[in-house]
Amino acid sequence: MEWSNLKVAIAVSRGGSLTRAAQLLGIDQTTAGRRLNALEDQLGAPLFVRAKTGFLPTEQGQIILERALRVEAEIDRMGEDIADSQSGAVGIVRVMANNWVLERLAEYVIPNLAHAHPKLELVLSGRLPPAPLHGEATLSFWFDAAPHASETAVPFCRVPYATYRAKSFDVDPKDWVLFRDDDAHGPSFSRQVSKGLGPDARARMTATDANILRSAAGQGIGHALLPVCLGSVDPKLERADERLKPTERLMHLHVNPDTIETQRAQIVLTAIYDKIESALGAKPMAQPDRILRSLKSERR
Repeated sequence: MEWSNLKVAIAVSRGGSLTRAAQLLGIDQTTAGRRLNALEDQLGAPLFVRAKTGFLPTEQGQIILERALRVEAEIDRMGEDIADSQSGAVGIVRVMANNWVLERLAEYVIPNLAHAHPKLELVLSGRLPPAPLHGEATLSFWFDAAPHASETAVPFCRVPYATYRAKSFDVDPKDWVLFRDDDAHGPSFSRQVSKGLGPDARARMTATDANILRSAAGQGIGHALLPVCLGSVDPKLERADERLKPTERLMHLHVNPDTIETQRAQIVLTAIYDKIESALGAKPMAQPDRILRSLKSERR
């Protein structure tokens, strides 16, 4: 039984389709389909049912997946055990978040990680959700986005926000630069802010990243509700609590319960947790070990 074929079955279970499985593995969809068919032919049983909601494992498929996941975990642990005896964590960990969050992590978290674990590769991705799945261990930090079907969302920290305006410009109280999240489903932060401002407020500009809003506010285009960690250190800005009171946004950690069990993912998660107050001025919530325990209990 070829491991490459089993990897396709695992990827299909995580991604829910051949297309997403191919994305996870970095292969084309035709190759993924051929490998899955070869595995099913070898076993003499279908592993998935093609439903409207995606590929669902059959009873035989569930048995194969459970054992394949154990094999995958053992291979991962074997590599990490060898690396642990030499130079710490090894392999790729992808961190996904808004660009402004990644910039703060790059300043406050990544340097120590890079020095402590020379064989650890960190991939920072600022793509807004829904983002494509990736095969490597991934830690995603989002405010309003729903987790992917193969991921679990866990409350991670509360990030303080406050209103700021330019020091050197006379800004009309009705003028604002606002965060925009067109893809958010249901109640969202931007809709709550717009509602709180009232009908006479004017959105002079919208953007998907807080650093863009910070720059625009510093040039007097309008008031902005910004993360305090950004607004408080900008010499062009001052606090302006005229309409919107200071608030907090709940940031969630989105993780795949399988890949979070790798040593490298846990090392990166712990490093981010330890520095989240310095990086984002945030109030951390559940500690990494509690997050791991809750994910394990969910899987059971």
